[in-house]
Amino acid sequence: MKLVCWTRYCWDLTKLAPVYPAIDPQYRIRRAKAEDEKAVRSVVFSAFTLDSNWNFLLHELRAQLESALDSIFGEKQAKEKSDPLCLVITHGSRIIGACPLAASVDAENHLLTGPCVLSEYHNRGLATALLAQSLSLLREMRLTVAFGLTKQNSAAAQFVYPKFGSVSEPFQRHLSAI
Repeated sequence: MKLVCWTRYCWDLTKLAPVYPAIDPQYRIRRAKAEDEKAVRSVVFSAFTLDSNWNFLLHELRAQLESALDSIFGEKQAKEKSDPLCLVITHGSRIIGACPLAASVDAENHLLTGPCVLSEYHNRGLATALLAQSLSLLREMRLTVAFGLTKQNSAAAQFVYPKFGSVSEPFQRHLSAI
């Protein structure tokens, strides 16, 4: 098994001013609904499977990803009859991106899977827009700090998470603690 080096990014949400280029109007970012669960799961697992930085780890990460998605679309959400704490990007009626979130103040990772976008939609600024909207939603939920974990040298670490005034540091974590 390869050694995995993690980086944790931190955003001060009290100073957040996410400025990013507008995305094409054919795409829309919205809060997920309970009926979006299957599509969100498909997007998340497709993103991890087709990314060479992550696919070798998918066997170890699968249970943690499933658990994170269960926490978003689980019984508690159904009982509260509230929308899952997850943003999605749509292209028409198709969900092409997702970012499940944790709103707990003491969470070590608020961006549970990070912004996941289907590979055929990469390089359009969608992950950046999804990150910006996710951080804004967390701020609306009265969080003052947000954290995101990713593997060092991943596309997220290189191109997405450094945006919006984040500060990064190496992070020790076990695969079972997503």
